[in-house]
Amino acid sequence: MGKKILFVTTRSPFSNTFSGDRLRAKLIIKNLRTKNKVDVIYSDRKKSFEEVKNNIFFKRKLFDKIKGILYSLINLYPLQLGYFYSSEVNNFLKKNHENYETIIFHLIRSAQYLPSQFKGKRILEMTDLLSYNYDQLIKSLSLINPLFYLYQLEKFLVKKYEKKCFERFKTVVFVSKNDFKFIKNVKKKNLFFSIPNPFEVKKNIFQHKNSNYKIIFIGNINYLPNKKACLYFSKKILPIINNLYQNKIEFHIAGEINLVNKILLNKIKNTYCHGPQNNLEKFIKNSICGICNLEIATGLQNKILTYGSYGLPCISSKLSQKNTTLIDGKEILVYNNNKQFVKLICKLKENKKISNKLSRNFHAAVKKKYNKKFIFKDYNRII
Repeated sequence: MGKKILFVTTRSPFSNTFSGDRLRAKLIIKNLRTKNKVDVIYSDRKKSFEEVKNNIFFKRKLFDKIKGILYSLINLYPLQLGYFYSSEVNNFLKKNHENYETIIFHLIRSAQYLPSQFKGKRILEMTDLLSYNYDQLIKSLSLINPLFYLYQLEKFLVKKYEKKCFERFKTVVFVSKNDFKFIKNVKKKNLFFSIPNPFEVKKNIFQHKNSNYKIIFIGNINYLPNKKACLYFSKKILPIINNLYQNKIEFHIAGEINLVNKILLNKIKNTYCHGPQNNLEKFIKNSICGICNLEIATGLQNKILTYGSYGLPCISSKLSQKNTTLIDGKEILVYNNNKQFVKLICKLKENKKISNKLSRNFHAAVKKKYNKKFIFKDYNRII
């Protein structure tokens, strides 16, 4: 049955979260298993709820984290490599790598497990260019913020490590071609592949009603760009909208979140942070639109495809939209400033014809452009 493949990742790809990298990993694994024998090895805080015979789980130990971070600092490796390090995963790869024809390493922090003597096909599923993401994060932070200096250090270490990865891997996969232009001093650019996120399109459930009152945001809120986007919208944009609609509009957030961030967001007027949601159809009901107002973004934002898969109109920042193939004004709405952002929300709230047309176009575009069947043809070629 096909090839024998090992998929290596540092967090459970089967957990019920809205983390884009986990969802991508899960869909890649699911597709590859249709024609190949795929083992998945991962470390995490706890075992995934999804039990499959070929999933190999190791609990990440506190000692490994401390030891790994210290080792990373001494050797000038990215700190995240140390944080996600598992000695058990490393030992498994050393002992068992010869059993596989292809090994896929998910994100650069998994690349540390590549055995130097492995003779098969090695693929780095990089997803996004992390050093570019850090560039954007740093620009958004104040000099008095300790994270500014931590991210400066990590950016330097990540950039150095990315270059090392490009030398060790013959095949590197990104979500977006836009990341290619930020890769410098690498001769073999023909080894880079752009494979968009595949998506499972649901039934179009959007209904424009005058009584619709929710604006929604879906994503991992522990991820700083998502957190900043939610805080900015709830503090700066939502009050302007509610001045126009007698405080009847609510901002609802779904996704992985820690207790501190949840309390922080729920304290803001008309803002409701729910955590991960099993039933998105119910969560989306009575919504005006979904938003993707990130000002720090690399790659394709899964939240946009999630909205589109249910036919929910989406308003996006220019930065988030540019990594998609969605057409502004026809399939998605894009804003350039706060005034335009508010205007577009009001348009979707009040104009049934525009909302319904955008919903139909958006749903059809996601179904056509991000159909997993076509996208995975490319993945099957490179393995």
